Amino acid sequence: MIFRKKKYYFNPVTLTYEEIKITRSRKITALAGFFILVLLLTFSSGYVLNHFFGSTESIFLQKQVNQLTMEMRGLLHKGQKLKTTLNENVIEKDNRYRIILQLDTLPSTVTGAGTGGSASRGQLVRQNDISYQVNSVINSLTTQLQIESGSFRQLYEKAMEYSEGQTHLPAIQPIDKNDLTMIGSHFGEREDPFFMTVRTHYGVDFVAPQGTNVYATGDGFVTFIEHSRTGYGNEIVLDHKFGFGTRYAHLQTVKVKVGEKISRGQIIGTVGQTGRATGPHLHYEVLYQNRPVNPSFYFDTSLTHEEFAQIIKKAKTNDNLTY
Repeated sequence: MIFRKKKYYFNPVTLTYEEIKITRSRKITALAGFFILVLLLTFSSGYVLNHFFGSTESIFLQKQVNQLTMEMRGLLHKGQKLKTTLNENVIEKDNRYRIILQLDTLPSTVTGAGTGGSASRGQLVRQNDISYQVNSVINSLTTQLQIESGSFRQLYEKAMEYSEGQTHLPAIQPIDKNDLTMIGSHFGEREDPFFMTVRTHYGVDFVAPQGTNVYATGDGFVTFIEHSRTGYGNEIVLDHKFGFGTRYAHLQTVKVKVGEKISRGQIIGTVGQTGRATGPHLHYEVLYQNRPVNPSFYFDTSLTHEEFAQIIKKAKTNDNLTY
């Protein structure tokens, strides 16, 4: 021990070296100071080592933190790219389809999922945190995707309704161009060939050889089949929904029954001369809200024979379906 070593000092009075006597209290004080010094050195060296060099565990944890931070920055970048794609492509197409289908476009305040606006000081502080930024992007994308999912569901339903309306519209001629001899009479005022007076002709007369196939001009179902006493002879009336109906008169034969579902291009009868008719022809009417309208406004006269044949082929396929 260091305190066992004796120390001396020179006494100038006695001219001798005398032993230095250390009291017990001084020994305790010295010992306590020594231990305090050792502790200070230990803590200070540990702090310096951990702060500037780091322990094995702290180095490992720091590497993990750095790796996670890099991954979160990558997620943030991908999320921001997805938001850009969503805003510039998906939402833009959504509004374009809405205009086509005559639906109101969605305002940016809705499609943007409430992004933007002022932020509190606490929010501004948190916005510098990478985890807060990633969470914010994920929440925004989730909300936007829910909004767009609902919007596209609405668009799909409207498109199906529009598609159904198009197939039910009486949009083709009831006689194939190759079978048609001529248009005998158009819609409007004309001289009645039997009464020799000017009367309104409520349809279009398609002159064709007797027995020529007559086609349904749109999807629908049969509501009326009868030999008319008003001069129409054998006639068929179809209901096409959406307010539209069609009448086919002077038929030789009828090939459908009341209540039957009909497809556009399906053969429903043949040209005849029944009723009040000067020769074989089909009297064809289009009805809207039960009132006759000009059929020429609806059927497409530009259809080629091949296109017309495709419609007939499709109708035959539909005939094999069970409704």
